[in-house]
Amino acid sequence: MGPDHEPDDGPTGSSPAPGPEEPYVYTLQSTRRATSPKICRDFVACVLNSVGHEDLVDTATACTSELATNAYLHAEGDSLMLRVMIEQPRLRISVYDASTELPTGAYLPAGDRMYGRGLGVVAALADEWGTADGDPTGMYAKGVWFELRTRGTA
Repeated sequence: MGPDHEPDDGPTGSSPAPGPEEPYVYTLQSTRRATSPKICRDFVACVLNSVGHEDLVDTATACTSELATNAYLHAEGDSLMLRVMIEQPRLRISVYDASTELPTGAYLPAGDRMYGRGLGVVAALADEWGTADGDPTGMYAKGVWFELRTRGTA
């Protein structure tokens, strides 16, 4: 970008959070590998820190990690897509993959089992969660999403 096209970051160097009429959407396509959950977590943290939603980073990255881990462990295909949408008064994060199989449930198993807690953690931390048929581009079979309320909402 030339000098006539540089973004205006305001006096503090950070962009304001979106208003109610302007959603922010950020998308990351990733190879489906063991590193995908960390890359997705880091992407979500970067987006939220950049748009003034630092208060949501811990919860959003924990839930994102669970969804991306499930996509890595249980999905089909060689890639996944992460979509972060901030549309006041909510933040919605979706992880899309090539599998048509929907999640089996969200519960926290008794005892100290190492596996099977992912969606239970998401259900406990998020305000809402669910599944979606495919993604907006039509490249993936299903998505799993969660929502968090943004600052200043009940």
